[in-house]
Amino acid sequence: MMTEEIVKNIVDKVYPNIKSDYGLHKGKDFPKVEIHKNIYEMLSGIEGMEGEDNAQANYCKYSNTIELFYSEIKDKKHIIQCLLHEYRHYLQSATWFKRYYSMGYNYSNHPYELEAKNEEKNWIKYN
Repeated sequence: MMTEEIVKNIVDKVYPNIKSDYGLHKGKDFPKVEIHKNIYEMLSGIEGMEGEDNAQANYCKYSNTIELFYSEIKDKKHIIQCLLHEYRHYLQSATWFKRYYSMGYNYSNHPYELEAKNEEKNWIKYN
């Protein structure tokens, strides 16, 4: 299992390059990166809180934050893929993100999710 310290060290090395290569979203600052054990601890504020379906990473448009959950991250490749996936979400239109869901798309066929998933293949550039 990855630790918070290992994830932080990798993020500190690769994230500046991702920001430099992908640039800023119009009208937003660069997203900050937060590292948590899991989404349940983060949302509840209760240490040791667990649940059934843990996320690996998330982009929160309200706080402009990429959240990584180290208990679900396997290795360096996975960290980089999560950063690229969530950074792509940061660059996408929040209006259209919601609109696609209201049009009937779901997570597996949502155009923005497919685009973000495709972005993960670029992980090797940051390895």
